[in-house]
Amino acid sequence: MFLNSFKSVSFVLTVLALSLGVSPKGFSQTKTNTYDIVLAGFTIGSMKADKTTTPKGEDYQIHSKVEFWFFGKIHVEFLQKAQYENGQLMKATTNSDSNRGNFLTSVTWNKDHYEVDANSYKFHNGDPIDQVITSSTATLYFHEPKAGDVLISENFGMLTTVKEVEKGVYEIDVNGNMNRFYYEGGLLQKVVLENNIKNYSIKRRVD
Repeated sequence: MFLNSFKSVSFVLTVLALSLGVSPKGFSQTKTNTYDIVLAGFTIGSMKADKTTTPKGEDYQIHSKVEFWFFGKIHVEFLQKAQYENGQLMKATTNSDSNRGNFLTSVTWNKDHYEVDANSYKFHNGDPIDQVITSSTATLYFHEPKAGDVLISENFGMLTTVKEVEKGVYEIDVNGNMNRFYYEGGLLQKVVLENNIKNYSIKRRVD
């Protein structure tokens, strides 16, 4: 009877853990931020940023969808993932699906360097990176950076240095485009992204 009671308690605890988003093998917690993507005053899409904390580290996922008309319908769906262990980036992938084609980028830690296979529209980068990376564009949606921080653009597999423009406002150069991140109280409120066609912004949604 004791054994049956023990099994019953274990079953109940497992069900409760799963319903609360906690893995039976360890603690797991996900934080989500949502944003609107705005172009010329019009909302053209949405973005969801997830940060999942586990016993091994932190996993980030950025998922966005955009549709607008520019001499024809433009559609882009973008999925970005970054996996960290003990504060170090171990693997990052980006997958974009658009009417300009489908593109996949991967950045993977291999013993003492990162292997880079970056692909986007009219762009390819395969140069390895020979230093440990502790931050990336995905982390900016949850952590305010500091001036001088070096991070990687997961989509292009390229390093960039954070520049503080004014209190709470930071710039990074991503493949020749200057992007600005605006924070209030440590929380990201807005991103203004430079684009060859027209700049657009990502604004935090407050539900």
